[in-house]
Amino acid sequence: MKTSRILNAFALPIVIAAGGTSVLAESAREESQGMVLLRGLPTLDTSHSVAIVELDPESENFGKILSEAEQPDMAEPFHHLYYSPNGRLYATGLDPTCSLAEIGLVRDSSGAPQVSGFECLDTAGQMVGEDIMWTTSNGSEYMFVTFMGGLGGDDGGSLGVFDPQTNEVVKVIEARKSEGAEGAPYIMYPHGISAFEDRMVISSTVHPDLATGVGNSITVIDLNTLEPIQTITVEGETPIGFPSSPVEVLFARPSIHPEIEPAVMVNTMFGFETWSIPYDAATKTFGEGKVIYSGTENGTGVPLEFYGTEDELFISHALPGVVKRYDLSKLPQLVTSGPDIVADPGAHHMIFFTSASGRDLIAVQNNLLNLGNAEANDPTDVDFIASVNANTITVHDLETGERLGTVNFKETYRKGVENVEGLFGSGFVHHH
Repeated sequence: MKTSRILNAFALPIVIAAGGTSVLAESAREESQGMVLLRGLPTLDTSHSVAIVELDPESENFGKILSEAEQPDMAEPFHHLYYSPNGRLYATGLDPTCSLAEIGLVRDSSGAPQVSGFECLDTAGQMVGEDIMWTTSNGSEYMFVTFMGGLGGDDGGSLGVFDPQTNEVVKVIEARKSEGAEGAPYIMYPHGISAFEDRMVISSTVHPDLATGVGNSITVIDLNTLEPIQTITVEGETPIGFPSSPVEVLFARPSIHPEIEPAVMVNTMFGFETWSIPYDAATKTFGEGKVIYSGTENGTGVPLEFYGTEDELFISHALPGVVKRYDLSKLPQLVTSGPDIVADPGAHHMIFFTSASGRDLIAVQNNLLNLGNAEANDPTDVDFIASVNANTITVHDLETGERLGTVNFKETYRKGVENVEGLFGSGFVHHH
């Protein structure tokens, strides 16, 4: 099906209140509406879908699905949402038949945004899409996508390079550990992605089947040659007996904040740690990595995402379900900048917006993969992962962390919640 280009700016109707004050009609206010990926649950006979949901607790429509496009024929759901620099909306997917798609948004006769469907894109055989980043190589912009399953196999994984206008595959970057010489750089189960100048880093997380293998490294890609040039081990403690499983990476860089010293920050999902690997931009070399946050010492586990505002960095920890915040200007040091956001188990993705009254808010999606619920026979019996699936989005006051509202998608819609993104982009997002 054909998708539509998303506009970056929209004219909103104005209502003139008594006394002549201009206010936005609630039905027209779109800043607080979230794009949400929902996972159908087999035991509850529901389908995966893409939805628009109202997330302002001050709205009478709080928690309501305003538009939804079902995915009844897909065994696995879409996983992450990303807006391109020119406003097109993409989703990576866990289903091998649709590992990358473009989502269509249109307006109905009243002007309200609607999900019009999606178009699965040709990935040249690459499977299980994860993260997307748009950046340049030799002066040309490309869309880079990590594929945790790559072209298949026990040590699969690839980095896809796409034309950002046509969505066509330009190159598949692959380097299997089993086929390289001892010490050669490799790409395996890549998930996180970030870049600074002509260096890109991707993480090695876990085989898509969650059983074959777990990674413990990041790989450096030379954006001049589009080839891997170095693999760096990122592993300290192993609190649950698995390799560290680096998940999201952030190349901290001056474009995020002028006072930042360049470094690669890494969240290790099964190591419960955040690492910093210094980078010398003059020599293009990476120094020795070190642990800058230990979950075992601080009572947290499964760190996942890096997000941010203009002056703060936020890191989500699925266990016990908390988002910690830090002074953006002090990166790569983690200097606490405010109270924790106490969400629910599985704290993961987040968006930032304001309420109708102007209150600064943060919404946190609390769910990892909807796997492991043995009691409900949900898809895979993995007890550890079962504990990080609250299936909620919690909304909090950004300054104080106070919880203002909760949407429980499993109770209300009989679905899990896979991802949340702002309807037309979530503002400052630094996880890339």
